[in-house]
Amino acid sequence: MSLPLRVNGSSEDASTRAPTTNGTAQTTPTVTSPLQPSRSADELLVRCRALRDDIEAFRDHLKTQRKEHTVEMSHYRGVVKSELKNLERLAQRQKEARELKQAEAVETIQEGGEVDSDQSEAELDSEDEPVGQSVASSNLPFLESVWNATKSTTGLVAMQKRFYFGEDVKKQTVAGASRIRRGRGGTRSSTVKAGKALVDIVARDGMEWIKVSLITNHRMLMDKAREGWSAYSSDEDDGSDGASVDSDDPDSNIPVVKMSEALLEASMEVRIRTKHPQVRLLLPKVVEGRQPEVDKILHRLRSKGISVECDGSTVAGYPLNRVIDNLVPDPFLDFTTTLNIDCTILLALVSDFSHTDVEAEPWFHKALKRQVEIEDKENLLPNLLYPAIKGRKLLCTHEAAKRMREIVDTIGTPGEKARTEILMSDSTENDAESRRIQLKEWTKFEVPTNLELPVQVVDKDSVAADGLPPVASRVRQSLTAINQSVFMYGWSAGITTITSNRTVTKQLDTILDEHAESESDWPKIWLCPTARSLVGKEKGRE
Repeated sequence: MSLPLRVNGSSEDASTRAPTTNGTAQTTPTVTSPLQPSRSADELLVRCRALRDDIEAFRDHLKTQRKEHTVEMSHYRGVVKSELKNLERLAQRQKEARELKQAEAVETIQEGGEVDSDQSEAELDSEDEPVGQSVASSNLPFLESVWNATKSTTGLVAMQKRFYFGEDVKKQTVAGASRIRRGRGGTRSSTVKAGKALVDIVARDGMEWIKVSLITNHRMLMDKAREGWSAYSSDEDDGSDGASVDSDDPDSNIPVVKMSEALLEASMEVRIRTKHPQVRLLLPKVVEGRQPEVDKILHRLRSKGISVECDGSTVAGYPLNRVIDNLVPDPFLDFTTTLNIDCTILLALVSDFSHTDVEAEPWFHKALKRQVEIEDKENLLPNLLYPAIKGRKLLCTHEAAKRMREIVDTIGTPGEKARTEILMSDSTENDAESRRIQLKEWTKFEVPTNLELPVQVVDKDSVAADGLPPVASRVRQSLTAINQSVFMYGWSAGITTITSNRTVTKQLDTILDEHAESESDWPKIWLCPTARSLVGKEKGRE
């Protein structure tokens, strides 16, 4: 899905809590740019509330999609809420200062004095100086810029997330990423502190790290001059001839350079499917081509592989309702038209937990009781599994079907056995439509009209294993017979395998992270974030 053209949206747009359904653009008034300074706490307070509402609207959307745990943004939300409280205090102080000046003017008039109207207006417009300074130094423009930049991305993973690098690094926590150990001699020194870098936006499913800085040309020049003076002073103190340890790299300690290169080094510690995240630096208040010294710094960063963008449009916000689906894209868009279903998903598709209102029995063990609680909140079929599989041809291997039937025959309830026959029977008497009608009798949910039934059983050897990358042999050796059947078949057939077997998918990722040669070596696998077992029977009951 391509991103829409940038438009200026109003604060009303920014706080919209329900995306429009017709896709038409709304005519809205122009809003204050996040880069525009203000000494009015009231104005900043309005903007901060709009920002908070926009963020909460996004959180509401995640909750309706059952995806609130897929985006890590609690720290950023906390900072925004803290800034809002600070601006509320400042707005109150400004209000009290105005009221005091107005009262003093009234008192002067009542005592027979005169108030210069021009001076009075100036005094009323001017704020208490300490409060004005606090307002001018508000962090809101930065927070707005980060959020606006976020809304121009896709595949949002996290906001304001800290990463570490160096010998003392612990495993990074971006979903789907692995850390590359870089300790000398294969060991890590406990005396070496890890470097750290704060990424404002982790996007493109972890493959893009974005840093926003509101630094200006003037500030960069001042930082450069300060570092040059420090180096000169240090040289004189040492009695040297002017050559310092940083003389070959005079810009290395400039804050924007240190920050950017720390991000780059941290990104080298993270690998997602053989690739490192791309570091992108947004400098909306920097103008290129104005000072050679500034351009030299920008060239340095770009030469190291950092994408640098000096344009205010990079933080010009989209209305949330136009981009909300880009931020957390549909994971099913990349599914193949044919799906390979493993045993865990087959069981979830027939389980009483998935189809009926199961009440926790006294004999339920902890895991079963937990499934009752989860299903009450999630409704796995209509919210996740049906959207994933409807409209697609469904296959499973002979081994997966055999294992699933063994489990159902052993502990399945009458309802679970009936659904298994509807889902898996190879009888030619019932077509897809009649099976869907039968399934309606055994479920509380609507059955999609394009749910392709039955699941067709295929032989695991029906597709040759040649043509797979060399790493496939390592993967095969690590799998049990049934998992070899399921995952190697889907891989060799080039179709999406769906599973809730977290242990196996993690095992595959570990092997592939270490031995895969390119991103194309990865099989197409979707891990369903939740699982359902059969309800089963009370021990001793036939």
